[in-house]
Amino acid sequence: MGLTRTERRLQAEVKDIAFLVDVDFWAVEEHYKPEYRRAKLELMKDKLVRSEVIYWYTLIDEYLTDVICDYYFHRPKKSISYGRLWRTKHFKVFVHYLMDETYLLKKLSMVEAIKKMPPDVSKSIKRINDLRNALAHSLFPQNRRRYAAEKKVTYQGVHLFSRAGVIKLREDCDIIYKYFHKKIFG
Repeated sequence: MGLTRTERRLQAEVKDIAFLVDVDFWAVEEHYKPEYRRAKLELMKDKLVRSEVIYWYTLIDEYLTDVICDYYFHRPKKSISYGRLWRTKHFKVFVHYLMDETYLLKKLSMVEAIKKMPPDVSKSIKRINDLRNALAHSLFPQNRRRYAAEKKVTYQGVHLFSRAGVIKLREDCDIIYKYFHKKIFG
């Protein structure tokens, strides 16, 4: 079955954005001179991996916030939305001035105080937090003290900016996703 008109329009927009943010890897031959292609492809790979780490970091942050909000505001089990709560001043103040200002590891500590979490979930969250910090605070994270000896960013012993590294990252993400999806959505 082919794409709908809306899906084709969205696909074209994604292609345009990929070009604008310099990750149009499928067109590297037509857009870049041979002497720049390898460097461009390395930069594209870097952007894709960093975006995956940051995406999962923010999703984990959202999961932790949901658990904390459920604890304090008792969202009904059948509701997956906070729509009704967003209409209250108490909830808005709580989220805007506490949750938005609280670091991920502090949220993790709060969630662990609320309910026991499996050690593999907690360890995965901490690893992703460490990785995100390295990538978000360094243009060249391989030069950070933690990675300087190997001169590359590793994740669970594997070079992060490789297929195997992304697979390792996704294994941790899957552990976290399955745990929270079951807890939040039943």
